Amino acid sequence: MTAGYPLQRVGMDNLGPLEKTPSGNRYVLVLTDYFTKWTVAFPLTNMEADTVAKVLMRIYIAYFGAPDCLHSDQGRSFEARVVVELCRLFDIKKTRSSPYHPQGKGQAERFNRTLLDMLSIMCEENRQQWDEMLSFAMLAYNSSVNESTGVTPAIAMFGRELQLPPDIQMEWPQRKDTETLPNYIRQTRERIGIVHEQMRRQLTLQQRRQKSLYDRKATQGTFRVKDLVWLAIPRGGKLHPCWEGPYEIVQTLGSPTHRVRHQERRRRNTVVHSDRLKKYVTREDANETRRRPYPLGTVLETT
Repeated sequence: MTAGYPLQRVGMDNLGPLEKTPSGNRYVLVLTDYFTKWTVAFPLTNMEADTVAKVLMRIYIAYFGAPDCLHSDQGRSFEARVVVELCRLFDIKKTRSSPYHPQGKGQAERFNRTLLDMLSIMCEENRQQWDEMLSFAMLAYNSSVNESTGVTPAIAMFGRELQLPPDIQMEWPQRKDTETLPNYIRQTRERIGIVHEQMRRQLTLQQRRQKSLYDRKATQGTFRVKDLVWLAIPRGGKLHPCWEGPYEIVQTLGSPTHRVRHQERRRRNTVVHSDRLKKYVTREDANETRRRPYPLGTVLETT
């Protein structure tokens, strides 16, 4: 999914449940602007629809304005009537990812992995204080150059960099006075226009690279009926999937989607996107080819 200007499309996702903090927080609501990559994250005690709607209205929309489009998965909290009505009130187009293709909200998922890594480092001594460190993690993220755009989310969103303690210590040159508000507005518009044009070129290049990699992977990962595969199963706040199997492909529902059934349990079929599948390799095959027998992160079943 792409966007061509700030707040054209915002992705919404949640992270958790995490360790409960003294304040009772266990979840993080994440909102990412698809164009600028500006991301905000809010600690929550629960993921009820009313809680999500309050954060959207009182904190996000109140401070940044309403996005043109709000994208999420099909989670109950995100599809509840109160959220849908809030979107209708502000004329926000509500879209959602296919349950068979979670990569539709890939930006939010990638940020979740980054955020969890940052919090793990910042809260190494006390993992229950992650909610207190969340704002510092966001400051670091939004003031760092994003690989996709080539600029920081801050300058992409606001036309200026965030001032940080190192800037004060290094005594960087002070910003020049623009004398009048109209001059400041004109200069900011010019600056943002230059930055956004740079970003569009960079994003176009990145999208071409990603498409090339995706097409190559899709070609290599072609599956047929009766093939045995590993299936990625989300766990731990959706960030660390384990691989279960073997599953057998029992039906192909178009190019990227397949119906699979576990070889041993065989209780019911599951419809999944091919991105969640990897070719099944046994220990014997691995010994013969001297390759890893199953994808990194695999949890072996002992039953």
